[in-house]
Amino acid sequence: MKKRLLVFSVCLLALTIFGGFGTVRAQGSAAVRRATWQTSVDDSSRGNVVLGIRDKWGSLGRFTASFTVTGPNGKTFRGRTTTTGDEWAYINFPGEFSGGAKAGGTYRVVFYANGVVIGRDRFRFRP
Repeated sequence: MKKRLLVFSVCLLALTIFGGFGTVRAQGSAAVRRATWQTSVDDSSRGNVVLGIRDKWGSLGRFTASFTVTGPNGKTFRGRTTTTGDEWAYINFPGEFSGGAKAGGTYRVVFYANGVVIGRDRFRFRP
């Protein structure tokens, strides 16, 4: 019983330290690392997925948001936009991404701010 409680406590502590409840802490450059990041994936519409990234407190000022999406077949698509302050940087997949026609399936996305990875997610694309 004590061992289970210890394992539970360690897991809870790890979630408290490393979990952001919807925010992601960056690794890399000092300015990006200090910012508090939020990411967004809206795959509720057919033929379009809206991806977003935001510097929650606007501490970075202007930044370039980049997105790398990998399809179910391993093909990679890239998109980029810029924003300032605490405004969301939204981009539409597949419309604003490089590459050809996109097939339906589960895709992975990596979110970047000024070239530094700040989050990862998945979404279901339905053509």
